[in-house]
Amino acid sequence: MKRGLRHVLFLWAAATLLCLLPGASARAADDACHTGQLKSARVTASVRFTHRNEDYSKAEGRLTVKVPKSWSQAPDLLLNGDTERYRTAMRCLLRRPDDPYPYRDTEGRTEAPQVTVGTKWVTVDQRVMTWVVGLGTREFGPWNLTVGTRLWRLELIRPPALDGSWWQEVTVDLGGRAARSVSPAPTTGATTVLTWSRERAGGAPPGIRLALQPPAAKASAARWSDHPWYVLDALAWLLLQVVFLVLLLVMARTVRRAPAGTPRADAETRTVRNLLSVAWLAFALTAVQLLDGPLLSHFAGRGTALFWTDEQRVAVHFGLTVLTGLALCVFGRPGRLATALVVAATGYVTVVVCRPGWLALPTQLLLDWENFPDEVRRFQETGAMAAFAGACACVVLIWLVGAAAALLRLWRAVDAPVPGRPWGRFPPALLAALVLVSAAVAAVSVWTAENLWQHQSWLSRRNADEVYGLWHVATLFNDLRWFPADWLDWFHGGYLWWWGPSLAILAVLRARARAAPAPPAALPAPADLRVLKVFVVVCVAPVVGWYAGVPLPLLPLLALWLVLTGLLALGTRRAVLYQRLPAGRRLHEVAREADRRYLLRAARRHRELHAQLRRLEQGQQDEDRSALERELDRLHRLPHPAPPAGLPHTWIRLPPSVGPVELALAWGPQATSWGNALRAARFAALLSVPAVAILTWADHVRGVQWDEKFLQRFGFVETGMYALTMELMWVGAGFALGALWRVLPGRRGPARASGLALVYAAPVFAQWAGDWIVDQSFGTWPLDLSLMLLVLTLTGVAMDIDTFRGERRYWPTRAGLLLSLYQWRTASVQMAFLVGQLVALVTIWQQLKGSEPMILIERSPSESGGGTGGDAP
Repeated sequence: MKRGLRHVLFLWAAATLLCLLPGASARAADDACHTGQLKSARVTASVRFTHRNEDYSKAEGRLTVKVPKSWSQAPDLLLNGDTERYRTAMRCLLRRPDDPYPYRDTEGRTEAPQVTVGTKWVTVDQRVMTWVVGLGTREFGPWNLTVGTRLWRLELIRPPALDGSWWQEVTVDLGGRAARSVSPAPTTGATTVLTWSRERAGGAPPGIRLALQPPAAKASAARWSDHPWYVLDALAWLLLQVVFLVLLLVMARTVRRAPAGTPRADAETRTVRNLLSVAWLAFALTAVQLLDGPLLSHFAGRGTALFWTDEQRVAVHFGLTVLTGLALCVFGRPGRLATALVVAATGYVTVVVCRPGWLALPTQLLLDWENFPDEVRRFQETGAMAAFAGACACVVLIWLVGAAAALLRLWRAVDAPVPGRPWGRFPPALLAALVLVSAAVAAVSVWTAENLWQHQSWLSRRNADEVYGLWHVATLFNDLRWFPADWLDWFHGGYLWWWGPSLAILAVLRARARAAPAPPAALPAPADLRVLKVFVVVCVAPVVGWYAGVPLPLLPLLALWLVLTGLLALGTRRAVLYQRLPAGRRLHEVAREADRRYLLRAARRHRELHAQLRRLEQGQQDEDRSALERELDRLHRLPHPAPPAGLPHTWIRLPPSVGPVELALAWGPQATSWGNALRAARFAALLSVPAVAILTWADHVRGVQWDEKFLQRFGFVETGMYALTMELMWVGAGFALGALWRVLPGRRGPARASGLALVYAAPVFAQWAGDWIVDQSFGTWPLDLSLMLLVLTLTGVAMDIDTFRGERRYWPTRAGLLLSLYQWRTASVQMAFLVGQLVALVTIWQQLKGSEPMILIERSPSESGGGTGGDAP
């Protein structure tokens, strides 16, 4: 009987195994990662938060996996990243292998995972990072960070294939913050650094969950991009534009009330009228640029006019961008050929927006590959991406033609109008260049969108999979569809909003300089000084004022205005031409351009006599000291501008603190303030080229920033535009230095330059104070300030040398002439000041070489429904 029972049990067990064998075989077939071979793998993971000295909280994750060389897919880890076997093996170790289409836009990677081979192990080391720039969930590496308004929750999401592996150590560094809750309890660590470790393999891996409360400033920076704060963000930047508009309107009113000549010149009338038009036009364009994205998102979130704010949102962006570009064209009035191209481009964009089906584009300019795959196939087969890229190129062309025509009109307003050309003059070569640039910008945008897609979906299964192709094309187009909104934010919000007003102000100053009566006044007119103050605010001043996500640009602007006003007020007491004569009159009321030749001769003789006095004091020569002093006294005077009758050779003695050299240097190298301004601008343009290269490297090329240009829509052109912007800003600073040369305090060029550099630094100092309070990064501003001071100092030195350019042939080098001008004692001070600037610059350079720039790898904020979609002005 026992034998029978054993036989029955044996048959039952065999039948059971036979029944389970197919299921076991199926599971083995589904286990593409061969999980059983990974049980001996060793895993370490870590995450480190950084809150201090960052604009946003940064989280850096690291995952190190040691897999045995016996793992069947270990050799695949050494293959090229474009191979499917490599991606399959990496998905097993880093993601969920059952998800063939992993996609992450919140994970930043500076390089691919490093793979090294040892005697028994193949090690995969992945380093990732993320910046907490908004609310929501952020996935990076094996970590999941859920950002709330008050608490942030961090969770370790283990790759399923590594669940049975040996998780040796997991470390969480909270960046100096204690956790609000932790589960499970850590093995070791401290309040802000927690560690979970296992001494032996086996057992369940840790399921780590914790909550932390970030610093208030970093929580504010993350929350400010959420609804409804992004609307307030746009309104705060718009308030800055309101201030600029008021300044321009008040300036135009001042110029109209105080014309440079009588009767008022036609050029002055035209330039002031253009200034008013540009002021209102720039304000209107900025209002559209700042509010189009936030308001549409706000109304869509509240369910208001969903047809326009949601379903036709991209069409609305196209319409607003084209209309604003056409407004520039109407103001600029380009030539007939340019107008014809603009009309054709507008017509093509209208077809794309109103009749997208004609070009195989989706109805709402949105591809849904999951619900409407046939629409995606038709889009792919007909090459509709090129049709949409053409619409983007047309948008760029409309804007570039409008911007170029507007700037040309502003500058040409000083000259007499050409009869018979009501549409203006637009160079054909410039038009051809703009067409090429427009096509290049659109093509590069498609290319960078593809690069970004490859970066964010690098572990997706691609080969011989139609679903991947549909997903790829749809996502690529849905990212490119925000091009018109991004272009408006980038081009106008970053550059054109200050190009136009700055050039309009320069045109007004140019017209007033031409209309000024002869002989020219020694000092700029009060109306011109007010215009120059507005020019410094609009063109030269750095735009700062971002504190923990809250824009407060008016505070730094107020600091600049107060320092500039104080500097000019100090100049009325300390500037050379404001010194009082013994008779009670001020020096600028007596000095004339006709005395310039006498001043230069007297200044040269004055320096020679002082050199003889020094040699006499040192015993190097034997002369009559009293004779030298009497000749110095004779040089210390000016011809009387209106001598009494019968006394044609009456002289006026200079103040004791002012000599012929100081007076000649205070007058400057040119006869008028406008001439000095142009001269200083030319010097600044040449001297700032190395500085522009350094800043461009620091802000756009250093570290991994250059690699990021391949992922950014306007990355490469942004680098060029940044360099152009910095060059124009420094040329504007040089222009302001020359225009204010005679009213700035100081006796030498470097002293005058230091005052203007302090004006430039005032808003930056206000930004630094705010950064220190909210523990925010100060960025590359120290380098910027050092370079600005150096460029202005060298410009001041060049102006002093140029004042005595008639003596250049007597000196073998400009350095010798400079030492003669400044005298030995003051020259040593100036040289020490210059050397100190160079030492500070080298120190800052060394610090920047070792620092890590901030890198953000995100999708366009326009797509997420919040934010302005670009940089605010």
